[in-house]
Amino acid sequence: MRNQLQLQDQRNNRRSFIKTIGITLSAISLESGNIVAEETNTENSVASSAWTTARSNPNRTGAISGDGPEPYATTDRKLDLDGSMLHKEPIIANETVFLPITTTSSAGESEGYIGAYDHETGNLKWKQSDLPSPKTPTVDDELLYVATNVPENPEASNGGLYALNLTDGSIEWSRTDDLRWISPLVVEERVFTANENGAYALDRRTGETIWSTEGIGTLTDGSDGAISYGDGILLFSDGTALNTSDGSVRWRLNNDRSTYANHIVSSNRVYYLRIEYIDGSDDTVTLESRLLTDGSLDWTYDLDSTAAVEKRVAATEDSLLLFDSNEGDVVIALDPENGSTQWTKGLAGEFFSRLTVANGTLYIGGRYMFPSKPGVGKAIIYAIEVASGDTKWVHLLDAESLETSPEEPPAAGTPVVANGKIYTNTYPAGSMLDYEYLLYSNFFVLGGSSTRSDNSGNSPVS
Repeated sequence: MRNQLQLQDQRNNRRSFIKTIGITLSAISLESGNIVAEETNTENSVASSAWTTARSNPNRTGAISGDGPEPYATTDRKLDLDGSMLHKEPIIANETVFLPITTTSSAGESEGYIGAYDHETGNLKWKQSDLPSPKTPTVDDELLYVATNVPENPEASNGGLYALNLTDGSIEWSRTDDLRWISPLVVEERVFTANENGAYALDRRTGETIWSTEGIGTLTDGSDGAISYGDGILLFSDGTALNTSDGSVRWRLNNDRSTYANHIVSSNRVYYLRIEYIDGSDDTVTLESRLLTDGSLDWTYDLDSTAAVEKRVAATEDSLLLFDSNEGDVVIALDPENGSTQWTKGLAGEFFSRLTVANGTLYIGGRYMFPSKPGVGKAIIYAIEVASGDTKWVHLLDAESLETSPEEPPAAGTPVVANGKIYTNTYPAGSMLDYEYLLYSNFFVLGGSSTRSDNSGNSPVS
């Protein structure tokens, strides 16, 4: 099943589900960094400077309280992944960088590994490859939890949910009674997830079921589904809210023709991108703000008909950040109280990543094509002031010494921020050759710099 970001690339003639022959992996060596792991408060909308789960925290806001590279950015290190992290995020916690790598993904096969690397030396601590291609994992202070991608073949036999030991990567427990699981979150000493049967709360140390609610939070509309958390409530893409204590239904949005995608929780609200499916017509998309306590509608923001995954959202207490590619590539800041527009920012380039916010700065990744050099481009990261919409810096990722596609320049994935650094993968966006996503995907770490480099000015370098 393709996730929602994969549907975006599919509708834009970008093949984002990787199918290829197996590729022999080489060890990834991260150069020395200067990262100090901090604990994450998973109950808050804005986490600390560790990045412990998809979108940083169980609220899925894409926001942390720590800084990104300041005042400008410079490339600290870059490396060939020998695999792909397309639509995945690195996890940075417990003085370790965890990378979920796909090595083979086709209708019949799904292979990959989790690599754990020392955040200072870059030395490989451990590598766990006895599992299928991993999704973005979640960590706590004891274990790493990861769901796996499952081949499209209906007779596929590999997949599941796994918990790995943080010290050596050994498998502490697994749930392979069902192959497809939503990427989990860990809060209140439990693992919360869902599969095709329903929603689950699991014991985080054993994987045993604490409660399950049938038919709730299931994988929807051919996508991976999603789960977010706020104040004792679990939110799912089918528009259902469950109580974490026992799995009982807190409230439900009854609309069989809609999916509630990309939901995040902030300031006692849940923000949905509601996709309504209309027969014989384009889908309609509406950003909805609802009260977390009972799901009642607070306000809406109308969007033009398009794939919902092109609408990516992050949240702070003062702003709701939205990416929209309908009228050119723009970022829009909305007032979370009423949905009114605070500012709109046009970007130079093509942008495919999710949004990240770190201590008042918004980051987004994509690709910049040089106007004077047809077919030539570089991956790009924008840094934007959330309060004003002003550009702080723009950094072009120099892929010199790395293998890149001869036809499709690389694009940057989601800029993950942790402890003053940006971690991001690149891939050959737009390639119609499936194997290129594995051959030509790379990984970058950006650090702070006191001087502006040629690739870190106020506008893209031409």
